[in-house]
Amino acid sequence: MRLLCVLQAICMAASFAVSAQALKTPPTTLQIGIKKKIPEEQCTIRSRDGDSLSMHYTGTLFETGDKFDSSVDRNQPLEFTLGTGRVIKGWDLGLKNMCIGEKRRLVIPPHLGYGANGMGSAIPGGSTLVFDVELVDIHRSNPDSPTTGQEKQEFVKPLNAPGLDFTSPIFLFSAVGVSALLVIVYLATKSGEKVKEEPKVDQTTEDSKKD
Repeated sequence: MRLLCVLQAICMAASFAVSAQALKTPPTTLQIGIKKKIPEEQCTIRSRDGDSLSMHYTGTLFETGDKFDSSVDRNQPLEFTLGTGRVIKGWDLGLKNMCIGEKRRLVIPPHLGYGANGMGSAIPGGSTLVFDVELVDIHRSNPDSPTTGQEKQEFVKPLNAPGLDFTSPIFLFSAVGVSALLVIVYLATKSGEKVKEEPKVDQTTEDSKKD
């Protein structure tokens, strides 16, 4: 019994050590995690390319945890247009489909950040970046075609999940529409089959006619 407890303790310690080591390994793909999720009924608009976003952020270095910039410290959100290259690629990819008030953590590898050159003395070349972000507001040039909760995209993955999968909402709606149409056609066919069934003949009446 004592030996079993010792073995369990060793296994737990080894597992913890492996997990800790994994957390210290910089990812090679963009990692996105939700820190604060907005309920669907409160999410009336979601960020998309072309939107002007107002964003609070705090940036730290993955390797050391040192903070290199923060809009929160200045109490002034950053404003930019999403998907136009005004910010690093990791932001253009990682800030899609957000609700106002939502908070995310982006872990951005160098090729989606500042690359091998870095940025000044605060961000060395080849740095993996960690951004804690909050979407403060969305300004849309075409408010008549908002992105609502109906166009929800479940592409956000845990921080340790590799890669992203941006599912096209157009494809999703098309698939749903085709499925609904097939169901309607099937029900209509079944209904027609019932109408075309041969009427039942009263055998007693038929026998009396023969007599």
